Amino acid sequence: MGNRRLEDAVALCKLCPEESPLSDADQRKLYADYGFDLFRSGSRQEAMNFFFESEIDVMEVLLLFPRNLLPRKTSALRKDSNTNKNRALEGDELVESLLALIGFLRRKRNAYLRHEDESSAMGIRVEHSLGPSKESALELIDTMLVKCLVVVAEKAEYEERAKRALLEVVTGQNWCEIGEAEIFLRAHRRFKALLAFYSARKLHRKALELLEDLERSAASAAALAERSEDTGDLQSSYDYMVLIAQYLRVLGRKHAELVFEFSRRVLSVNPALGLTIFTQREVPDSKEDIDPAAVLQHLKSCSIAFSSDAGTEAVEENASKPTMPLTNSQMLAIEYLTQVIYQGTGQLTPRLHDEVVYLLLDSIQAQNQRLTSRVESQRGLTGLLRRKLLEFLEFPGAVFHPERMLSRTPVEMVDEHAALLSKLGRHLEVLQLYALELKDAALAEAYCNRCYESKTADSSIYSTLLKIYLRPQYHSSGAASPVVGSPPKPSWNRSSSFGLQSEAVNAAINVLNKYAERIDVSTALEMLPADVSAAPLAGFFRRVLERQVERFRNGQVKKQLSKMENFKVREQLSTKRKGSVTVWSSQSCQSCGKKLGVGTFVRLPTGTLLHYSCQPVP
Repeated sequence: MGNRRLEDAVALCKLCPEESPLSDADQRKLYADYGFDLFRSGSRQEAMNFFFESEIDVMEVLLLFPRNLLPRKTSALRKDSNTNKNRALEGDELVESLLALIGFLRRKRNAYLRHEDESSAMGIRVEHSLGPSKESALELIDTMLVKCLVVVAEKAEYEERAKRALLEVVTGQNWCEIGEAEIFLRAHRRFKALLAFYSARKLHRKALELLEDLERSAASAAALAERSEDTGDLQSSYDYMVLIAQYLRVLGRKHAELVFEFSRRVLSVNPALGLTIFTQREVPDSKEDIDPAAVLQHLKSCSIAFSSDAGTEAVEENASKPTMPLTNSQMLAIEYLTQVIYQGTGQLTPRLHDEVVYLLLDSIQAQNQRLTSRVESQRGLTGLLRRKLLEFLEFPGAVFHPERMLSRTPVEMVDEHAALLSKLGRHLEVLQLYALELKDAALAEAYCNRCYESKTADSSIYSTLLKIYLRPQYHSSGAASPVVGSPPKPSWNRSSSFGLQSEAVNAAINVLNKYAERIDVSTALEMLPADVSAAPLAGFFRRVLERQVERFRNGQVKKQLSKMENFKVREQLSTKRKGSVTVWSSQSCQSCGKKLGVGTFVRLPTGTLLHYSCQPVP
């Protein structure tokens, strides 16, 4: 049939579809033949419309295109096909044809999926959502969609739209043939789309291997010379490192081995960034996350590349910066555990809390430096580690076992001993350390204030501090030393009035004057030496008297208020007693229904009358 006659036949079928003598199959064949004729004459978009109406097999249309675009397993058909006898498509003509093909493939894809949705809506349930033939057709369609969009994206005027469309295809549910799609995307350096494709198809190992290969290439000198080539808008090694870290954060316990395997290089090159893989987890609530104990063992086994700036590398903006140099695996483990504990993002067992203390103590002792009694006077990395340890020991959310740590902590580390004793509630021994061993009255007072305000101790802690100042020999002999070696004897004692007056009494008087309202007066006066001067205690006595006067006045006010309340109640009682109630012989109890008679009855505030025995129990 000639071209003109084909056109006339199609026009007649369109004009009078009910009167057409052709069967549906013949009409579809007519549309297909006319579509091929239009395609050869250059009307690609119109040809695709007729191809869709003819319900022609997708492969028949694909054979019109160059062999290198066809899937490998079907490209052999291209040799034996007589469908396309025209010259090969290339250049702008190829791009125009591919744009028309993309529209055709999308319509065919939507038609397949719409048919499945309609089947589901009608209650038709099959073992697989798609039959083998439809799944094979969708695989062919999606694979060709990816190839067409990649080729079209190489044309500058269609680049942005084609890239967006390509990402939509590979990130959503798709049936692309995996090997075919990844080879084509790699060949055209569409790494961003390839990564999205791997992620959507749950090919996590392939995605991570791709990112690691790109990172290694970007870090090499050869890759730096090729920066003009399009590599998916990601050029630097650090950019790829960030992508690897982001990818690993969303993988849960099921993929723990992958997380550990591919995090090693990130931890080695950029420990701060690598640590965020485990401290900034983004695993959905529906999935189980990696066990922190397994993460800890992994971090201990990692090695860090030597760098003078280890631990200070750039990290993502929303990530917590490490508080210490990440120079070895031990530092990584410490930083991981402390960050997770402080953030409260994971439920760590007390054993892991103990591990923090053990790791810090081991790191401190490994420095082989002389330990000072106070943390604030320790310099260098040892000082940083000790401050980290003290901060953790004083953290309210820490649930380590302090009794186990006391024997492991060197006796020179007084601040750490005090923090451990405080966790155990042994406030007397803490105050002995501060007041007797360190002779730091301000530190002892600050500890009392902290315990009193946090309600870990009552006001008796101030009396305990007074006893330490004024009866040191009693506490030195009556209480065990908080450290392995007994603290040195204080320079003051009961027999030396001058020494006691100049040091201990002055400290005690200072406590009395500052915290008079928190100290029992009789206990304080009993402990003071008989020969102490009253002048320094003027402030204490003044505040005590003021407090007594205030208490007396408050008592008087309360007494008067009670009297007024009593008068008011008496007046109300008198008013109530003057009231009367008229009970008729016909009235009945609202509870039992019997007549009230002349017996005892109760009238409720609501006006209800009841027998005395029927009243509700209060």
